[in-house]
Amino acid sequence: MWVLLAALLVTFLVWIRLSGFSMLDFQHSRFVTNLLEIIIHCALSFTLAYSLKILIRKNRILYRTAFLSTVSIGTLCLFLAAILQAASWSWGTFLLIILSSFGGSFLASSRELGWWENNAPPSPKIEQEVLTWHQGHMGSPIKNSPKKRLLDILITLISLLIAAPLWLLVSFLIWWEDPGPIFFVKNSVGRGGVNFKQFKFRSMIIDAEKETGPISGYENDERVLFFGKLLRKTALDELPQLINILLGDMSYVGPRPQRTVLVHGYLQQLPEYARRHLVRPGLAGLAQVVDNYDISPKEKLAWDLIYIEHANFWLDIKLALAAFYLVFALRWQSDINPEMTIRKLLNFSKPESS
Repeated sequence: MWVLLAALLVTFLVWIRLSGFSMLDFQHSRFVTNLLEIIIHCALSFTLAYSLKILIRKNRILYRTAFLSTVSIGTLCLFLAAILQAASWSWGTFLLIILSSFGGSFLASSRELGWWENNAPPSPKIEQEVLTWHQGHMGSPIKNSPKKRLLDILITLISLLIAAPLWLLVSFLIWWEDPGPIFFVKNSVGRGGVNFKQFKFRSMIIDAEKETGPISGYENDERVLFFGKLLRKTALDELPQLINILLGDMSYVGPRPQRTVLVHGYLQQLPEYARRHLVRPGLAGLAQVVDNYDISPKEKLAWDLIYIEHANFWLDIKLALAAFYLVFALRWQSDINPEMTIRKLLNFSKPESS
């Protein structure tokens, strides 16, 4: 059935391109033209993905082939129409072919593998134990500041507007390297010890923790995708957390959220670790901009408590700017220690963690 449907779609596409009924004739209705382009190429890419399953078993090759085949067919038809009908080449139509072909292949892979990967979610028992531990060792959460919340929403909306084209580009590059879920759901501890779903772009292979179980990330992690390394270095994998900020799960600045299953373990040895959740976790945290990636939970806690003690509007502004400077400038310079540079700029000294 899928092979027959794909053949019919190819036939229809060739006919409308090379006959007098070309979609390019609908100049009076650009919306109709673009909609037809999207529907046809998306449907063709989707059906090809299922048709090629007869010949191709590996997901990576299957979905890439469906995408490239659809782009090739669409481009060839567009090229022939331009020659035979003496029409001008349309770069806008060519871009629509690429985007809609990706959309169809992505929908096909998502139907099989899902849009996101919810890896190692905590059991209800662990969630409740973490919450109970916080209630006994954290104290009352600090009241949210209306000014801070307003700043969060304002900066987040601006960030979403600026980064909108990056969402599509990043999604495509992740999918191209490892077809499957684009997003990664990280179950983390939020304000008051409550578990929440932290959204990220997937930067690792699918089922990265299948053999190891839940573990914290580390430098030079071999499970990280090639493009995932760039995502992490530029912090673009954190972009979906802008949604968490709008939902009120996170703040733009605050202690970086940690996975619930890992926090459960930390609390057994370090009960005061609960105190870092007196405030909302943040996209940018003091510990992450002034110290190394792989510092211990005790060292992270020491930095987080400094932030909580000194938190104010201007410190949040400085930390947000410092995070941008760190990610897009300092980390690309091999002759300096970027975190140490930020620490000196902000005039912070490493706290005692013992």
